[in-house]
Amino acid sequence: MDDTKPLINKAMPDDARGWAENQLCDGETVLFAVVGDLSLFEKYAASTLLITSRRAVIVDENHENGFFSAAFSDIEKVSVKRMYGNARMNFTLKSGEEVTAFRYTYAVADLCDVAAAFIEAVGRGEDVRAQMEIVASAYEKKMRVCPKCGRTLLRPGAECIKCQSKGKIVSKLLKYVKPQLPLLITALVMSMASTALALLPPSLTQRLVDDVLPNGKMQSLVTIVLMLFGSYIVGTLLNGFRNFILRISGDRIVRYLRNDVYEKAQHLPMKFYDKTSTGSVINRISGDTNTLQAFMLRISQEIVVQAFMLVGIIIIMFIKDWKLSLLALCPVPLVVLGAKYFSRRIAPFYRRIWKRWAAVSSVLTDTIPCVRVVKSFAGEERAANKFKKYNDEWYKVDTSSAKITSTFPAVVSFVVTCGSLLIWGVGGSWVINGTGGLTPGLLVAFLSYVSMFYGPVNFFAYLSDSYQGALASAERVLDILDAEPEPDFGKGNCPEKIDGKIEFRNVNFSFDRAKKTLSDINLTIDPGDIVGIVGTTGSGKSTLINLLMRFYDNYEGEILLDGQNIKDIDMTYYRSKIGYVQQEPMMFSDTIFNNIAYGVPDAHVEQVINAADVANAHDFIILQPDGYDSMLGERGVGLSGGERQRISIARAVLKNPSILVFDEATASVDSETENQIQEAIERLISGRTTLMIAHRLSTLRKANKIVVVDKGRIIECGTHDELMELKGKFYRLIQIQSMSEQVSKQKAEENFE
Repeated sequence: MDDTKPLINKAMPDDARGWAENQLCDGETVLFAVVGDLSLFEKYAASTLLITSRRAVIVDENHENGFFSAAFSDIEKVSVKRMYGNARMNFTLKSGEEVTAFRYTYAVADLCDVAAAFIEAVGRGEDVRAQMEIVASAYEKKMRVCPKCGRTLLRPGAECIKCQSKGKIVSKLLKYVKPQLPLLITALVMSMASTALALLPPSLTQRLVDDVLPNGKMQSLVTIVLMLFGSYIVGTLLNGFRNFILRISGDRIVRYLRNDVYEKAQHLPMKFYDKTSTGSVINRISGDTNTLQAFMLRISQEIVVQAFMLVGIIIIMFIKDWKLSLLALCPVPLVVLGAKYFSRRIAPFYRRIWKRWAAVSSVLTDTIPCVRVVKSFAGEERAANKFKKYNDEWYKVDTSSAKITSTFPAVVSFVVTCGSLLIWGVGGSWVINGTGGLTPGLLVAFLSYVSMFYGPVNFFAYLSDSYQGALASAERVLDILDAEPEPDFGKGNCPEKIDGKIEFRNVNFSFDRAKKTLSDINLTIDPGDIVGIVGTTGSGKSTLINLLMRFYDNYEGEILLDGQNIKDIDMTYYRSKIGYVQQEPMMFSDTIFNNIAYGVPDAHVEQVINAADVANAHDFIILQPDGYDSMLGERGVGLSGGERQRISIARAVLKNPSILVFDEATASVDSETENQIQEAIERLISGRTTLMIAHRLSTLRKANKIVVVDKGRIIECGTHDELMELKGKFYRLIQIQSMSEQVSKQKAEENFE
């Protein structure tokens, strides 16, 4: 509710604010407001729907006394009817009266739908606070969309990357270019020198045609040939060295950019990855940074060089013959106008192409690592068809853009050719007729300059194409660079000692604010306690652990460690004191040694071996081809599930944490492996605060406290015996599991017989 107050205060018109100040009853407060843009008579005007703690109010000058008011208890139904270009909200009162109370455009239609649902729900007696969470979620979604272009924003109220000043985008990227300025300036000087040399041959050709060849000047011929040869050698050397410098500086730019993007990606909160596909993130770090590198080099080099060449050629052409120069410039306005039209047409395609390609990348990152699942369910054809579908969608969009990107260069080439033909026709006639003082050599030289002149013209004409592609890449990269990292409120605060007392105080949490995942969580875990957390799938067990791990910080209430709010503790230090063993242990494509030592990179060999021994992993590790130096495949391919789990436990042992968290560590292993893992866990948990999520309730035999979670609430808490005597949810879970185990045992015996 508090989240909507700043929005209400900014948006509410003066007449609505005046009504709220003068008409509210004692104890009545405004919960939220929707500011409309039409009057009841469909004219553009300010109107407001106010929802207070007692009633719904519409402030509109066309209502009697300037407003319509109805208490929630007097409202039978609220209906919303969408029409062409606008919508209206009708109130059906319990007295039978029907009132058209509020009219608005589609700009606020979604909020009005939520407001109508709120009024009906509160009228039925539903909890106001729960309904306000839904309203707040709707406001947040509205604030996450740019009102100008409709693009999803990084966070509610953030500046739209697409609509913000392009100068801001450039300034953010310039910091990667600035360190390379000495090299880039050197390359630029070389480019200008080679460009100046490139302007020399046409003038020498003119002299050759008009003076040297007609008069048989052999010495002059040799001199001109040597000068041309020397200019080509110097130009080649300059261009070769320039390309080397540009390659070095470009690689440095993209290296630093990728490093920053990847580092920032590591510090983004889990909610970012909840909404962004892995393939999309990988595509930004790899492909988009390459696009930006190429464009930044092009901007820093070729624009200056091409502009220098363009100006130089124009000056030389006007010096040689101003009339032919004007003819040569005739196609330029057509090319410029065409470039502007082309830029407007092609811009939307780049975003569509990237989205389609990101979808293709997401399919790859989903299916290739899960190829065993695909094969085990005979899903090869479905996977191929899914990839084909997304790839075909990319192909359609790319083909549509190709119609524009292929047509424009062809049109430009045609216009440029027509310009050259114009010079040939007019200039040739002047040479034949002997008018205008034009010589054959001058015409040949001029034609050479004209062909060179259209090179920069084409460059600047196509620049918009590169610019739009780079702008789309910049937006996606800045989505990561500008995203808010995980908040580390207590940075630098590292308590000397962690005893391990954990307290949840009135904790509430929801992922989207529309539905609570955890409600009123109150739990105290004393140092050294072994706490089992049980419940059906989706009850909120893992979410409880995610909050403790600080994967999400947007919860209500407090979580304390040794009496201190965990948000006030340095995040890196805090997480370093927790050993986390997941249900599906993730292995890196590295050696077994490095996988165990991931949390302690400088660990000694003896420490790693001891950790593996404690985790019951040493015996199978030494049987590997290269022992601890054996390389694991992607996600631990080469080891069984139980072996990966024990390496995960060894990783936690080596970390020597104060708190241990096991998220269903034995859920997917056989009974023998479960016993081995249980032995490892029992060695590890001695003297440490331990939280264990478990489906197999037999794994909780060492727990001195069991917490039962159901529908996001703690419904039972106590020892095993206490909960069995209570005969509640835990008792029923034990009974169901015992029956299931007995049935499985009987079937096994029957099969054996």
